[in-house]
Amino acid sequence: MRDGFFKLDVKAAGLAGGALGVVAFVICVAFGVLFRDFVAMRQLLEAMLPGFTWLTPASFLLGLVEAFLYGWYVALVFVPLFNYFEGGRRAGAEQPGMARPREALHHP
Repeated sequence: MRDGFFKLDVKAAGLAGGALGVVAFVICVAFGVLFRDFVAMRQLLEAMLPGFTWLTPASFLLGLVEAFLYGWYVALVFVPLFNYFEGGRRAGAEQPGMARPREALHHP
């Protein structure tokens, strides 16, 4: 944190989003395998992930890659927007004549 401005890093957010996508994909596939009568999960994954078909090893790997890339896509869109709006909010809060927030005093 520098001068009260919190800036997100695209690389860190992309890796976190990609990892979240992979974990969610694996959980959804596991749910679909455990509850075979629940075809909505299969239909959802096939609709969201182009080229994914239930369930072959090659399709599973494709789903992992696509889920990771979706996480990166969200980060590439979200992080610049967050940084833009967070920077504007912080800059607007420190206009002339306004008191700057003070840090709390810590007593031993």
